[in-house]
Amino acid sequence: MQTNRSQFEVVVEVKDGILWGIVEGKGNYIPTPYGKNVEELKQNFKQLVVDYQTHEGKKDKCWKNVDAEKMEIEIYYDLQAFFKEFNQIKITSLAKNANMNTSLLRQYASGSKFPSAEQVKKIEKTIHQLGNSLQKINLAI
Repeated sequence: MQTNRSQFEVVVEVKDGILWGIVEGKGNYIPTPYGKNVEELKQNFKQLVVDYQTHEGKKDKCWKNVDAEKMEIEIYYDLQAFFKEFNQIKITSLAKNANMNTSLLRQYASGSKFPSAEQVKKIEKTIHQLGNSLQKINLAI
């Protein structure tokens, strides 16, 4: 999942109201950062890397040259984590714009059902369209 030493993909999930990150694809060390929000999770990830390098990972050729302060971290949300982090987005409106059943999207958001890759892409496309629309807004002063 990682293309070079300083770029990391972190899949963010939510459990008991806390965001958890999954970082894979780099040696035998698999850090699992956590936080109340994504920024806290990123900071925790950096701290985990420094701690690993300082202790058991001193000779780990995959991690020893990673500069925790210069890491590029790309976040991928599962739907539960997305709706926790962006709770201002209303599921009903998003479902309508995606031409989806609102109840089904609520089940995805709660984790009681899991979407197919096709459904995830459909939801992601709708979220991106919303973002593009919002960027074009000008408010009167």
